[in-house]
Amino acid sequence: MMPNGTTIIQENIGYKMTGITDAKQANIIDSKLISNWRLKIFGVGSIGSILAKQAALTGFKDITAYDMDTVDSDNMGSQEFTLQHIGMKKTEALKKLLKDNYNYDIVATDGEITKETVILPEERTIYFCAFDSLEARNILWKKLKDFPIVWGESRIGRTAQRYYFVDLRKRGEICEEWIKEYEKTLDPKGPRTELKCGEKGCYPSNAELVGKIMRQLVNIAENKDLATQYIGDWGMPHAVFVAPEQEVPLEIKYD
Repeated sequence: MMPNGTTIIQENIGYKMTGITDAKQANIIDSKLISNWRLKIFGVGSIGSILAKQAALTGFKDITAYDMDTVDSDNMGSQEFTLQHIGMKKTEALKKLLKDNYNYDIVATDGEITKETVILPEERTIYFCAFDSLEARNILWKKLKDFPIVWGESRIGRTAQRYYFVDLRKRGEICEEWIKEYEKTLDPKGPRTELKCGEKGCYPSNAELVGKIMRQLVNIAENKDLATQYIGDWGMPHAVFVAPEQEVPLEIKYD
């Protein structure tokens, strides 16, 4: 944090020996390609904490987490944190969780993303926004939308699930049209549902959505087709899934 209150988010270099092995997934996921990408997660609560753990286990070697919140007892049922983390800053709790269990080091930055925050975008980096607030999501998107990065974000409520991805490396007519459609979902004047305590989501639904998000992070790293939008519900087969036909095969055959 700078003396005037401005946070500068920039490149972090250097890592890391871990206790994580790819032995069970070596023929499914290209760990070398995955390890070439950085992942920055903004908001490490219901989605972000699960995403950080799944990304580490999948093979991402350079993960940075941003949050300003503290672990509370109410977080125990929907997030990755445990009783020992109550009262800790979520960034530090996540850092400790991954270090204690997997000897995995992440960069953890505590603080609020504001209009004054300066972000220096990096190549081969996925910026994933898991903020609860639409206003905070807008602030972050506006800081990054003009740079050739990959943007992703998630939304949950009750058992509803959504994710969006925008690959800003590939600007063109199709991309520009998708940006316009995506930005409609960021309109603060658009339809919004106010959720009561007890309606914000549950762990199995959150983890299911993160699994879908992880599939897309792997696709990005392996230079495969990206599903830009998913709208569905916990455990339900019917969904809006904007993806190439080969992304959702009718049957899976194993060698």
